[in-house]
Amino acid sequence: MKIKIMFLLLISIALMLSACSQNQSKQQASGNTSDAEGYPSKPIEIVVGFGEGGGTDTMARTLQPMLQKELGVAVAVKNRPGASSALALEYVSGQKGDGHTILLQTDLVRVFPTMGMTDLTYKDFEQVGIGAMGIANFVVKDKSNLKTFDDLVQLLKNDGAKVGVAAIGDPWHLTLEILNNVIDGKAEIITYDSGSNAAMAAMKGEVDFSISGVNEVADLLRSGDLRSLAVMDNKPFEVDGLGTIAPVTEFVADLDKFVPEGTWWGPAVKEGTPEVIVEKIKKAYNKAINSNEFKEFAKNKAIVLTDIEDSQEYTQKATEKTSWLLWDIGVGKRSPEEVGITRANE
Repeated sequence: MKIKIMFLLLISIALMLSACSQNQSKQQASGNTSDAEGYPSKPIEIVVGFGEGGGTDTMARTLQPMLQKELGVAVAVKNRPGASSALALEYVSGQKGDGHTILLQTDLVRVFPTMGMTDLTYKDFEQVGIGAMGIANFVVKDKSNLKTFDDLVQLLKNDGAKVGVAAIGDPWHLTLEILNNVIDGKAEIITYDSGSNAAMAAMKGEVDFSISGVNEVADLLRSGDLRSLAVMDNKPFEVDGLGTIAPVTEFVADLDKFVPEGTWWGPAVKEGTPEVIVEKIKKAYNKAINSNEFKEFAKNKAIVLTDIEDSQEYTQKATEKTSWLLWDIGVGKRSPEEVGITRANE
């Protein structure tokens, strides 16, 4: 009997040690170690999935000194462009989940399930916050023959147009596909490193028009080098120092169910990052975007400040809605089901 009890005791101890060992391995793999309370313990890298000068890069470099001040360590912005920011997601996913590598996430995470540029989805990241958005707009050079959005629609319907966007699958490309689907238009798509570079191409006459965020072209609109024919919304958009831009629904009523359309930004970390670290980043980020300095930046750049309570849930719903929309209108490359994205409300 004593031998039997001793044998059972040894088995219990062995199982406990095995469980502890496995848990420790998982924690180390995700960065979920006991030193999370001491975060941050080294410099932090903010990863941007686009080149320098675009809206995402500008956002990151505006936040950088604010986060550096709040977190108390050096913070550097690293550009890792490629595949509409999919390469940046894959890079961050390959790092330790210890909060020292932060992805400046954009809305593009919502299109990857169907565009197929990466198998990573919102589920592989913890969305720390979404504090700002940029609205899509259609811009032409000052002396363009396209005087109104009606002219732009007719060009797409009758002759087709050369259109500049940042990348295939980005929100500006999505905006074009939605418009063409509604009006039965066609276009030759030309991609650039960023929405601002696409707008510059329109200014130079390389394309008939470009689609980018109002935030990316606000200064060029104020200077008169570019004109915005409409914003992808159902209400006029106010730009400080310029006035209002008409909504697309003023010209194409059937676009109402697809607006507003644009991009959003916010920090995200690898899924499994300890909650105490996520909370520290969230606190620093919220303090930064609520500062007078950031609010002035947002006003000047025509950026919309948001009030999203649950960023992860918001990202999930946006992914379900957008990825299935792309698939249903024939733009998607694969069914979102292949990477576990169900239809909204299913």
